Amino acid sequence: MAPRRRLVSILAGCALVPGTGCSWIFVNQPPSDPVPVAPPVVCTTSVASPIVDTVLAAAALGVGIATAAMSSKSGGTCTGSFGCMNMSGLNTAGTAMGVVLGLAAVPLAYSAGYGYSTTAECRELKASQLACVSGVEASCNRFMDAALAECERSAQEACASEGGADRSCHEGKMKACMKAAGWTGK
Repeated sequence: MAPRRRLVSILAGCALVPGTGCSWIFVNQPPSDPVPVAPPVVCTTSVASPIVDTVLAAAALGVGIATAAMSSKSGGTCTGSFGCMNMSGLNTAGTAMGVVLGLAAVPLAYSAGYGYSTTAECRELKASQLACVSGVEASCNRFMDAALAECERSAQEACASEGGADRSCHEGKMKACMKAAGWTGK
């Protein structure tokens, strides 16, 4: 491998190491439906990880643009013969490093977007759970609808596998499922 390609490969590898994204690692998403009203769901509400991802993405993009711009401006020409150096290899490496840093910002930006949307979804779910438990009937609809849909699917599958496709099988399975989901008194 040519020395220039080796240098670019090393720089690319070093730049992409931090590109994993804190949000993908540290943000826990809320559970999928149906979600019971109680106990409260366990998921991440803090936007600390997405903020770190945003700052790192902005820094990588900014440094990448600056590096590429500076290396494209510095020339390898000189007017005198004393102290002249051919800087074209460094210019290419600097431009490549700038591009790699700019590309490293992409997964960080996606991670930040994932973190912001996931933590917002978690906060919304926790607020709905709290409102439902506090007695706000309208906020319980989300949980009831999801539980009904899941119980409907479960009852159909259970009755079909038992060979009981009649209405009493379906109603019994639905009642048992809704009771298990905590919706008996609602």
